[in-house]
Amino acid sequence: MATRVLDEADLAKVIQTYNQVSERLKRSHELLGREVCRLREELQAKNRELERRERLAALGEMAAGVAHEIRNPLGGIGLYASLLERDLVDRPKARDIARRISVGVRNMESVVGDILAFAGESAPHCQASRLADILEATLTQTSPQAHALGIEVEVDEAALGAELYCDATRMERALTNLVFNALDAAGERGKVWIRAEASESAPGPVSIIVEDNGPGVPPELMHRIFNPFFTTKETGTGLGLAIAHRIAESHGGFLTAGRGRHGGALFRLSLPAAPCLVEPESSGGCR
Repeated sequence: MATRVLDEADLAKVIQTYNQVSERLKRSHELLGREVCRLREELQAKNRELERRERLAALGEMAAGVAHEIRNPLGGIGLYASLLERDLVDRPKARDIARRISVGVRNMESVVGDILAFAGESAPHCQASRLADILEATLTQTSPQAHALGIEVEVDEAALGAELYCDATRMERALTNLVFNALDAAGERGKVWIRAEASESAPGPVSIIVEDNGPGVPPELMHRIFNPFFTTKETGTGLGLAIAHRIAESHGGFLTAGRGRHGGALFRLSLPAAPCLVEPESSGGCR
C-alpha cells in the first residue's frame, strides 16, 4: 500500500486549518472567561443582595418588636397629656408644657409608624390603579411643604395617563416619601419634576421618576441611601427612602438612584406590568 507524502501545499493547508481552529478555540476561551467573570460578579451581587435582605429582615423584625412595645405606653402618655392640657386651661405655662408633651408624643408616634411601615412583611394587595389618582393624593400631602419653600413641582401630563398594577396605598406612601425627599433636596425656590416612562412593549414595566435640581447624592453615599436609619439631614428618621425601596421590592420591582438631567438627584421606581401574575419570590409579590 502506497503512502502519500504531503507536499508543501498540503502542509500549508494543514497549518492554516490548525491556526483557524486554534483561533476559534482562543476566541471561545476568551468568551467563556468573560462569561464566567460576568456570572461570578452577578452571583456575588446576588449574594450581597440576599445578605442585605436577610439583615434588613432581622432588623425589621427587631424594630417591629420595639415599636410595638413603645406604642402602648406612648398611647397612655398621649392620653394623659391631652387630659392635662384640658384641665390646665387656667394655667397657661403649665398648659404649654402639657401641649409640648402632646406634640412630642405625636412626633414619636410618627416615628413608630415609619418603623412599622418599614418592618411590614405582608404582601401588597394589587389592583389596576391610575397613576393620576396616586399622584393627586401624593401632591395633596406634599404641597404644603412645597408651597412653604416656594418650590415648583412639575408633573408631566403623560404620567397622568399611566396605568399601574399595584397596592395604591403603599405606592402612594412610596411616592410621597420620594417627593418629600426631593423637596428637602431642592431647597427654597427649587424645582421638582415627576414623570413616568412605560415600556414600548405592552404590557411592560412602568417607571415613575422623581427628580430635583438640588445638589444630588454624593457618589460615596450612593450605596447607603436606602439603608434604614441612614440620613444626612439634621432631622428625620432616615426611613423614608428605605420604606420606598421596600415597597418597590414587595411589588417585584426596584428603586434606583442616580444623577438627573438638571444636576440633582433622580429616583426611578420601576414596577412590573402585572406583578400579581408572577409567582411571588422572597423579594415580594402581590396577592
